[in-house]
Amino acid sequence: MKKKRAMSSELARQKKVSGHLNETHFAGLINGEVNKGDPKTKKDVIDKQHRSHSVKGGDWWQGFLYKRSRFLENTIFQGLGEIASIAIECLDVFPDSREEYQSRKIEIKYCLQKPMRALLEELKNEKILKAVLEKSLFEGGEVNYLSCYLGQAKDSLDTKTFHVFHKDDLINSLIQYVYPENSKARNKNQTDDLKVVFKSRLHKNSNMAEIEVRTDESHYRTLRFRLNAKKTFEIVKNDLGEGKKLVPQVLFYGKARKTFNPEL
Repeated sequence: MKKKRAMSSELARQKKVSGHLNETHFAGLINGEVNKGDPKTKKDVIDKQHRSHSVKGGDWWQGFLYKRSRFLENTIFQGLGEIASIAIECLDVFPDSREEYQSRKIEIKYCLQKPMRALLEELKNEKILKAVLEKSLFEGGEVNYLSCYLGQAKDSLDTKTFHVFHKDDLINSLIQYVYPENSKARNKNQTDDLKVVFKSRLHKNSNMAEIEVRTDESHYRTLRFRLNAKKTFEIVKNDLGEGKKLVPQVLFYGKARKTFNPEL
């Protein structure tokens, strides 16, 4: 078990380094700058119009990974209906000690069902869901674009093509094609309603995102929201159509084609 946890920590480190490489490559292509301020911000790259890009890569895009304190302190989440209080309720099901959780797993899983069902009901409200997506992916509107590369970050720069979506387009596409449900057990060893999953109408109603409580050692008792990169990209691209290459190796879609100025 110790070996597995060590490998997980190394993988997390590698992903962080890879993310910085994508940011550097993308910034160079649009003549922008990597934001070296607060490491927690989603403003990864600032372009010449002083607009910000959240640069995404890998198989999954993380919306948030929050401890209890973040939901208590974050004023945006506090203003989104009952989202913050329900999130805290989900996390409070788990004891402080991970060892205690491991000895009481079955009991705790059943206790988690009620707040996860409540979280689903809150996210069925389209206004709440839209606001959660905006907060999770664009810092409540402070970030202007999501700019992604679907290959490996370690790929050479000359082989990369980045795709740029305006925040309004991406959120509207997800609202149109995605809907939330509680997770369902697939075998006798699993338990219903331990997550909120988001299903894609474009992908035969298969899961494309999820909100779950992490219980691994490195992120114990945190709430994570993550999206499948390929499915999210396909949903937005399907909705917006083909992109336009305003600068080499970067395609701009929908509203981003009008708001990004390649001449700066």
